Amino acid sequence: MEKSRSLWIRMMQGSLLGAFAAGILLANLMGREAVSNAGILNDYFVEKFQYTEINGQNLFFYIVGERIPLLLLLLALTLTSLGMAGGILMLGWQGFSVGFMLSAAIAKYGMKGILLVLGGIFPQYLFYFPVYVLYCYLTMHLRKRLYRDKTGGGTERGYIYGAWLIAAVGLLLVFVMGIFLESYINPIILKNLLKIF
Repeated sequence: MEKSRSLWIRMMQGSLLGAFAAGILLANLMGREAVSNAGILNDYFVEKFQYTEINGQNLFFYIVGERIPLLLLLLALTLTSLGMAGGILMLGWQGFSVGFMLSAAIAKYGMKGILLVLGGIFPQYLFYFPVYVLYCYLTMHLRKRLYRDKTGGGTERGYIYGAWLIAAVGLLLVFVMGIFLESYINPIILKNLLKIF
């Protein structure tokens, strides 16, 4: 089981770093013109964002509607054999997105582009990213405990599922804290950063 755990950890790391590199490569292959209007790099977005008053409450509920269903699906997958695959895909997507945006931002703005991308993900990703990583560890731990229970380890399923529920609610609460920061703090940071662009 320890070998299996080590393999999953290596797969998590490989997925994150490999996807990050793939994002950088794809942005470079597409060329500067093609990627210069992606997301927060769009000149129209930058101009509008600087002068628009952001309603934190509306943004909070919008982001909840966008992000929470996917997290709930992932948490449900922890109870299945697809749990680790879901976590690895999510880590890969995060790595790919950051790699792509970093490369595109540097192509458009030079080294200032790094600040723009970091400003776009700070401080919410201090909460989101650990949730994705802990999700993978929760899945590994749950699989191990359920396997041990099947093979006569003596662990009661009720206890296992109770511990899972507490962990899932904890991850959900941490994620919601990230959404709160993305809604109320991140727009302030981005507005101040965009003054130098």
